[in-house]
Amino acid sequence: MAALRGSTNGYQLSAYDVDLQDDPPLTGFSARTKPKEFVAKARAIIELVKLTKLKVSLEDFVVTRTAAGDLSRETPVEWRYTTTVGHGNHQAVWTLIVDMDIVAPGQAGNGPDRTHVGYSCWKNGFDAVPRINGHIFVEYLPASR
Repeated sequence: MAALRGSTNGYQLSAYDVDLQDDPPLTGFSARTKPKEFVAKARAIIELVKLTKLKVSLEDFVVTRTAAGDLSRETPVEWRYTTTVGHGNHQAVWTLIVDMDIVAPGQAGNGPDRTHVGYSCWKNGFDAVPRINGHIFVEYLPASR
């Protein structure tokens, strides 16, 4: 596994992480004028579709959290999608989440110390799938959960 560029806590990229940062990472005005937010959210959805085999787009998700950001006082920062698959004894519930996190380099926590669009999925019930967490790393996001 490779270390995340710009990380000061030694975060190692997992198989579910994608680094979309420029080399070297953009900062300040450059990062804000060349945002990768939409590309990162689209990539998160692509990764979720690959993992779950569900046919979903961001429009299928419900906004579950907003926050004040650079562009608006109510910027969506977390989306959730839940669906039931199968029937009878083979019924299961998939839960998918996409979120935006602004994290300062070196900030303490359990995850990466770089700004990212995160995604998670898990399935409860028949043929359960444990929670999978992934990150799409970018230099700038307009708001954070």
